[in-house]
Amino acid sequence: MKKLLNLFCALLMLAACSSQNASFKGKEYKLTNAPENAEITLGFDKTENRFFGHVVNNYFGTYEVNGAELKFGPAGVTMMAGPENLMKAESQYLMMLPKVNAFVLQENKLTLKTTDGQELVYEEMKQEEK
Repeated sequence: MKKLLNLFCALLMLAACSSQNASFKGKEYKLTNAPENAEITLGFDKTENRFFGHVVNNYFGTYEVNGAELKFGPAGVTMMAGPENLMKAESQYLMMLPKVNAFVLQENKLTLKTTDGQELVYEEMKQEEK
C-alpha cells in the first residue's frame, strides 16, 4: 500500500511540474467568447516576448510574463476598415488587452484574466486553421 501511495504522489508531482512548464510561446489561439461573434486570434512568438493577432486588422506588440502574471504592452494596429459590428468588437477587444494581469494555461485552453474580473478564453488553433 505504501508503494502505491508513493507512486501516486510521484505521478501527481510529475503532472504538476509538467503543467507549470507548459508555455503558450510559439502557439496561436482563437478567442471562444469573442464579442459580436468576431474571429479573433492571438499568437505568441516562439523566441521573443512578442504577441500578434487578427480581428479586422492585424495587431502586435510585446508582453511580460512573471509566473502566472501576464502584462501586454501597447498594441500596434493596422488601419483597415471593416463591417461596423466587427470594428466595434475589435475596439472592445483591444481595450481589454492592457487590462490583462494573469493567465491560466490548461492543455489547449488559454484563459486571460483582467483587472476588472473579465476572462478571455482561447483555444489553441490547429495547424490547418492558421
